[in-house]
Amino acid sequence: MKKKNPIKLLDVPVLVLAAVLIVISSAYNRDKVSSKVTVRGPERTWIFPLEAEEQVYVKGVIGETLVEIRDGKAAIISSPCGGQTCVAAGKMHKNGQWAACLPNMVFILIEGEDTSEAIDAVSW
Repeated sequence: MKKKNPIKLLDVPVLVLAAVLIVISSAYNRDKVSSKVTVRGPERTWIFPLEAEEQVYVKGVIGETLVEIRDGKAAIISSPCGGQTCVAAGKMHKNGQWAACLPNMVFILIEGEDTSEAIDAVSW
């Protein structure tokens, strides 16, 4: 009894074309997403691109909080608060991540463009 070949003649070119489109689509969408870092204190708000290299000293209600943006990541480096939970939060780089020093009223947030309507590999 002869086995049937599950792959047809046109299956290979179609699969290769689909793979190429997925790779191109992924690269295109990645280039379009640009994240920003919002740093809020009681007296002022700063907005920087996540790709920036910045150190921001934020005057809070109990002292100065140091926020650093470096190598595509943002973090609270030091703060005068007692618990240091904000410093322990570490470096952030994904959209939606945030950290706050509540006693000093300092907040940082990573935000990016809304790509929910963009076509991606899952839409195919």
